[in-house]
Amino acid sequence: MKYKTLFYLHILIAACSTANAQTARKAAAIKRMTDSLTMEGLSAYAMRYPQLRQAFFATDIIGKANVKGELNGKDLYEGKMNITRIRSNFNVPISNWGRNVVTGTIGYQQQQLKTTEITSYDPRFSNADISTTKSTVSLSATFGRSDSVFNKLIFYGLGISGVTDELSSIKRLNYIGSISMPIKRDQNSSLTIGLVVILDPSSIVPAVPIVSYWHKYKTSNVELFVDFPSRIVLRKQFSKRSWATAGSELGGSLLFFNLDKPSLPQNNIYTNAEVRTGLTFEYLVTKKLILGVNGGLYSTTAARMFNRNDKPDDYFFKAKTGSAPYLTFSVSFLPFLKRL
Repeated sequence: MKYKTLFYLHILIAACSTANAQTARKAAAIKRMTDSLTMEGLSAYAMRYPQLRQAFFATDIIGKANVKGELNGKDLYEGKMNITRIRSNFNVPISNWGRNVVTGTIGYQQQQLKTTEITSYDPRFSNADISTTKSTVSLSATFGRSDSVFNKLIFYGLGISGVTDELSSIKRLNYIGSISMPIKRDQNSSLTIGLVVILDPSSIVPAVPIVSYWHKYKTSNVELFVDFPSRIVLRKQFSKRSWATAGSELGGSLLFFNLDKPSLPQNNIYTNAEVRTGLTFEYLVTKKLILGVNGGLYSTTAARMFNRNDKPDDYFFKAKTGSAPYLTFSVSFLPFLKRL
């Protein structure tokens, strides 16, 4: 999601805070925290929070699901759709001075949407199988700063990101501002709350509350992560090199479509939100390389297509897709360029 980089930077700052410190001790703690975010320390957090990893590559194979398309509120077709997706993400630390951090992120996603067994309800729509492949590139820059206000540690963030499917221009640009505050932190649990403000024409809501809760059950060596609204998972460490997580994670996709139909807008956006619920197993092969496999149930909200200059509520096409099994293979790298 668009706010994830800021969201997980908040978690990283909060995890290093002490809830009951005095003002002078907090200032010193912030300085020590900034100085001590070495590769080892950041890697430990990146194992638990994949968004903090330097690089991530994954292939998603999503099984056939029932799909029903509607055009301008009328039934258009029914069929079966499966998705093959390639995802990659690379975090680039740009600068670090004092209490300030600047990072950049480059993302790439390619999706193949294949629809078969089509039953058409419109004579202008063919029953032939449809296979569509789309790619998007996202670029973002994030500025974060930690500070102390009224004896409370506060983290501020500002971000700008763009999405496109061509090299000549950025087709979608949005701005994000955020603020968060650690409420509790001890050896076995932590709680951080905050708010993300999103300036984006395609955003359904202008602001999203964020809550990050972590708890470690000492008797079972199981950790609970509730990072609202992005994920809720349980994590079990088997050894220094292997662990598993089980739970649900929220994601989404945005694709650009150019339609050559006189009755329809030409430049359009196709977007939806998705929830993946399942089990992930990861293994640290080398000091920096992690291999993972993840499987479970893929569910999605209705996908919408609308004019690039319109709001999502002004869509002209909607596709409702049922749940389907999925399997993901991933390769990721812990931070290796330099400390944040």
